[in-house]
Parts: sequence; structure tokens; C-alpha cells
Amino acid sequence: MRIALISPFPDITVFGLRTMSAYLRERGHWTRMIFLPDPACDEDYGEERYRPETLRQLVALCRDVDLVGITLMTNYFAAARQITHAIHAATSVPVVWGGVHATICPDECIVHADIVCVGDGEEALLDLADALGRGAAIDALANLWVRAGDGAISRNPPRPLLRDLDRYPAPDYSLADHHFMVADGTITPFTRELTERHLRTGTVSNLLGKMGYQTMTGRGCPHKCSYCANDALKNLYDKRGYLRWRSVEHVIDELEQVKRRFPDIGFVWISDDAFFSRPSASLAAFCAAYKERIGLPFSCLASPLTVTEEKMALLVDAGLVYVQMGIESGSARMQALYNRARMDNRRVLRAARIINRYRARMFPPSYDFLLDVPYERTEDTLESLRLIARLPKPYRLQPFSLVLYPGTELHRMGVRDGHVRDAHRDVYAKSYNMRAGSYPNLLFALAQGGRMPGPLLRLLASRPLGRVLGAAPLRPGFAWLYRALRALKARLRPDGGRAA
Repeated sequence: MRIALISPFPDITVFGLRTMSAYLRERGHWTRMIFLPDPACDEDYGEERYRPETLRQLVALCRDVDLVGITLMTNYFAAARQITHAIHAATSVPVVWGGVHATICPDECIVHADIVCVGDGEEALLDLADALGRGAAIDALANLWVRAGDGAISRNPPRPLLRDLDRYPAPDYSLADHHFMVADGTITPFTRELTERHLRTGTVSNLLGKMGYQTMTGRGCPHKCSYCANDALKNLYDKRGYLRWRSVEHVIDELEQVKRRFPDIGFVWISDDAFFSRPSASLAAFCAAYKERIGLPFSCLASPLTVTEEKMALLVDAGLVYVQMGIESGSARMQALYNRARMDNRRVLRAARIINRYRARMFPPSYDFLLDVPYERTEDTLESLRLIARLPKPYRLQPFSLVLYPGTELHRMGVRDGHVRDAHRDVYAKSYNMRAGSYPNLLFALAQGGRMPGPLLRLLASRPLGRVLGAAPLRPGFAWLYRALRALKARLRPDGGRAA
């Protein structure tokens, strides 16, 4: 079978889709990968994301295939819909949607796609390709919702989670029949030079000033945060066995392949949701093998509950140079709302101090916070700022505007309480970079680089000053100041403001 795999994601790593491509090729099918970065990025461009000429080129690339697969998250729903409608209008090729949004909202997705994959997709897509190749029925394949010609929908349950992630090969970076949409909307064959150029422009690559390779050593997360799609995905499998890890040897083999293919790779970006939660013995084995056989700087994600002195020492010795940790809020009330009550300020500060002990050997860590939460009061945001004033320097802040993603506990609350009135405006077209202008958000922007003195930040975030400057009559003025500050920072950034 010939299968076109399409990604509307803005970055080209797309670990899951590249793994899918490699697995299908290993099993005898041919894949064509097409990267169509959604032009909307962090703005709402409406329903039409791609130019007519781009769609004409895309259709031409899909005319000779037997199946089209599209991966999507909620933000790319409009892009996936436009791509699908263009293919349906010009060909009879069936289109299957997969990814987080397809898994969480299959009822919505099956209206547009012929087939929707719910849950892990490798085995389901392989079964689908095999069945289509044999001319066999596809309406009873596990993990797949299938819409028949008469509109009837077969809703098949997911198969048990595969525990052995070593079954899957390293992501497909072969460049064989890989295509990319460049800035003017033209779709061009992917080259080594184009690949390396985009590997240099990821968020962490910009921060470290090196070309980075992004990978994942496992799937899932040990936490159940109420704002995160991971909790919704766990519910699909009754939360049993959702967190899984690849073996150390499997990961190291992948990274050795990458070093041979891209000798200029300067660091490895491990994007597991909570790499520090890997079991201690496995982490020690990883560090020993990584140090001996890879030897590149690397970055990873952590949570306040998983950072320990033992793990930090092992990782830094192996080459860890940058950590991103989700703090989200310094308010006990909000921590409880997020199902993160155990990640209280005491544990946050403990984890930050452990990270800070290695400041001479690392780039400043980044700490994530959530803003613009409909259930948050001004005092909750000020509590976060007062916590930030106690964090050991140096650090960077990464404030994100909360998006109430479908399937999450907070989304259900938001719908119930009237905070999601227009799904397109309030969820689908909203980006976590669309932060509102307010006095507390202005303080976040001023403190983002970690240079503001702690005593000054505590003063500005104090209850008396917060009540006065956060009052309703002053909000338009602070909103204007916030927008002006962001615009100034964007103009001053060497990357043109993509990470402002």
C-alpha cells in the first residue's frame, strides 16, 4: 500500500508520525510524508488555513496513494478539515485522522474523516493498510471508527496498550519521499539542508544556540493534571499501564543512528512529559550508556515531585544542561484545582534548589506557569508571583495562557460553568501564547527573564499593591502596557519573537 502521512504541526519532529512511517515501511508499505505547518500558528486565521495553490500541490501528491493519514491536536482541527475536504473533493482516497484530538473527540472528527483512529495508532494503521491491501473489510478493526458509504459508523474499542515500545523502529528521517511546505506555500521535497535548518529553529534549539534532535523515551505521564490531555488519554484505558518506557538500548541505538545521519547535531531534546519519573535503575543505566556512546548535551522535562538529588546528579554527569519544569501555580487553591496539591510550594522550592545546585554546569532552567485561568482570582496569580520571588536564580519563566482542551476535567468544568460558549473562539482558535493583558500578567512578563530582584517582585505582587493596581479601572492601561512590552520584546529577539 502507498500511504501519505500529513502533519499540520509547526515543528518538523512529529515523533509519533515519523515512528508510524518507519513502522509501516518496515512492514512492507510505502509512505510519503508531507509536512504542512499550519500558517495560523498563534493567531486565528479563520477556517481557511492554506492557499489554493498549496492545496492543489497537496492533492497532486495524494492522487497516487491508497490512504491518507492526518495527525492533529485541537489547535489544528481547522487545518485537518481543510486538507481533508480538498482531498475528498479531488480524489476517492480514504482519509484517516489520528492523534490526541482524534482520540478525545472521535464523534466530531468522524464527520469529516472517513476513519478515525482512537488511541495508539501504529498497530491500528498497520491493520488498516493490510486490510485495504487485501481488499478485506475494515469495519471491525480495533481502535478505528469507520464511516460507511451510507453514513453508518462502526465504533470499535481500543486494543490493550502495547507495553513493548521497542517493537517500533526509530523515527523516519530517511528523506525518501518527504515533502515540506515552505513560507510562500509551495510544497517542496525535503532535503538534508532544509531538515537541518528546521532542527536549528526549535524552541530549545533557539535557547541553547545549537541544532537539536528531539526524541521521546516513553509514552504517558505519571500525573493526572486536570488541564492536560494525558488524563483524558488515561481514561481511555482505565488508567492502567498508560506510562510506558522504551529500553535504554533502544533509545541509545536511535541516537547513534541520528549522530551518523546528522553529524552536526549539537544536543538531544528529550521531550517525555516527565523524564525524571523514569525508574532510578533505568535512569542510571541510561546515563551510563548515554555518557559513553552519545556524549552530547541534552535537555529534558521534570515535575516538582520527580526531581531528586540522586537523579539530578546522574543526569548532569551524563550531560544534562537544561531542564524545563512545570510549576503552573503558587496558589494552594489552584494547585488543588489542577490535581497537583502534592506539588505544593514546599516541594516546588525543594526541586528548584536541587536544580540550582548545578547552575554552574547548566543553562538557566525554565519554569512553566498557567495564566488566564477562568477559575483563578487575582490573588492566586499574585501568589504565583510571590513564589517566583523565592525561586533561586538564575531561571526563565514560561507563562502559558490556559487552553481548555476537550476531554480534560477543566474543559468539562468550563462548559458546565459557561466559560466555553463558542468552541472555536474559546478553545480551537486559542493558543497558549495568546496571553491577556493585565497587571499580574505584566509582572510575569517583566519577571520572565529571571532578572527582577526578589524583594521588588514581592512588593509589586503584595496584596495591597495588587488590589490597587489590579482594580478594574486600571485594567485597560495595563493591558496596553502589556501589549507594548510584548511587541518590544518580540522586535528585540533574534528569532523574530517566536518565543516572546
